[in-house]
Amino acid sequence: MDVRAFGSVYGQTASLPYSSGFGAVISGNGRINFPACRAIFIQSRSNAGKGYLAVELTDAPGQVAVAGNLAGDVLYPLSCTALISGDVEGVFVLY
Repeated sequence: MDVRAFGSVYGQTASLPYSSGFGAVISGNGRINFPACRAIFIQSRSNAGKGYLAVELTDAPGQVAVAGNLAGDVLYPLSCTALISGDVEGVFVLY
């Protein structure tokens, strides 16, 4: 099944481009809720360290998933509905 999006037709296995999103800064505990996204991009840190991020996954409402040792400047293709806490420099939520 082909997907029509953004003026083009994409095969079922093709990755669709990201069309919008927003940036967020997570410092400690500060929940940010939003509609289900398609991916998140984590900015690199100003120092060489790696960070952690806690999110609420789309298919597991009310449950918190924590990922540690996250490198910056990486696209993580996961669907989530909230950023719960973390110490990464910044996160772009992409749709």
